[in-house]
Amino acid sequence: MIVMKFGGSSVSNAEKIRQVIEIVRGRLPRKPLVIVSALRGVTDDLFKLGEQAVRGSSPPVEPVRKRHLEAIRELGLDPVLVEPLLGELEALLKGISLVKELSPRSLDYIVSFGERLSSRVIAAAFVKAGVAAEQHDAFDIGLLTTEEHGAAQPLPEADGEIKRIVSKMAKVPIVTGYIGKTKGGSITTLGRNGSDYSATIFGAAIDADEIEIWSDVDGIMTADPRLAPTAKPIDALTFAEASELAYYGGKVLHPATITPAMRKGITVRCLITFKPDNNC
Repeated sequence: MIVMKFGGSSVSNAEKIRQVIEIVRGRLPRKPLVIVSALRGVTDDLFKLGEQAVRGSSPPVEPVRKRHLEAIRELGLDPVLVEPLLGELEALLKGISLVKELSPRSLDYIVSFGERLSSRVIAAAFVKAGVAAEQHDAFDIGLLTTEEHGAAQPLPEADGEIKRIVSKMAKVPIVTGYIGKTKGGSITTLGRNGSDYSATIFGAAIDADEIEIWSDVDGIMTADPRLAPTAKPIDALTFAEASELAYYGGKVLHPATITPAMRKGITVRCLITFKPDNNC
């Protein structure tokens, strides 16, 4: 079994979602578990909605609704997929606007809608394309975390619970990245750009053969290509080198990503969605 994580840029619109489906279709013999981020830019929109709500206005969720309905329309899916969640988000924002208080717990709840919405759209697109797939919120399949909202860590017992539940799945799991839940039932997030961390948490829990991190950048590079046009992809790094690079600000991997993979000795491979054969 392998884990495949697709970032927001890889699922930013209908065309890219179709591309993701074909990439995963090619991996079906390896029994993939797919982790997905929110559609590109949606998490930022959700943070802004929280900021607006705490100032006393009940902000419309139209920017978020429009992004998802546009993808749904182009994919030929039913809008009912997202309307219940959008209604829940509207009610939450209205409540925050009334009490004028935005706690870390409430903020995690707000931003969790990005992955919860995208995963439902993406899973439905897989099914429509003829791939037997099923959507899962990470916390419903075992990802229990600490109560550090905004920077939660998986609890030790999460490994066994994830492995137990995933082992019974017959369809391709399409799982929310970035989010988990406390034992008390509060939704948590693993920190910004935490979907790659989700991928290695799940990969370690199920003893995956490999973890693939898919994005729109050409793997891990010798320097930031925006600052150094001559930067080149690095063919391979040790766990320690990759972890140190992430810790000091490398944008390809979440700083905590390497730890679960290192614990189990699982290879983490970085790939680019529009060059599926490139890897590092």
